[in-house]
Amino acid sequence: MSTMRRNEKEIKERAVLEEILRESRVGRLGTAVDGRPYVVPMNFVYTNGSIILHTRRDGKKVKDIQRNPRVCFEVDSGEIMEGDDPCDYSWRYRSVIADGTAAIIEDPKEKLKALRLLSDKYAFGQGRRLDQEKVERFNDLLVIEIKVDEMTGKKSPA
Repeated sequence: MSTMRRNEKEIKERAVLEEILRESRVGRLGTAVDGRPYVVPMNFVYTNGSIILHTRRDGKKVKDIQRNPRVCFEVDSGEIMEGDDPCDYSWRYRSVIADGTAAIIEDPKEKLKALRLLSDKYAFGQGRRLDQEKVERFNDLLVIEIKVDEMTGKKSPA
């Protein structure tokens, strides 16, 4: 990744980067094929250096990943900081950009494990209600794992 221009805003601690990824509810997956970028919001879970997503088998992002597995994933959170003058307004935020390689999880046991993690993130404690039989009913369901190679973070104010 490139060097951050405003290095005083860079988040360098891996624990903080991972905290931001774990706390974020929605991330944006970026793919690129034939020089054409595509970004889509996704629910996800971050675990053990990987980002786990689920989607339908026939989506554009799946076709893009099959052609070029190098992806980017971004999360952010923030709030506006109002001022007396429009020029005094600002944005308090934290963000993470992760580069990695995406792959479809084929192993049924790994797929179930990933879906349980996703379920527990958005409906805490409900992942245990998923079993292999339930998952197999959804023929079009894919689980994607992004193995994170690099990540950078930024915050404001510095």
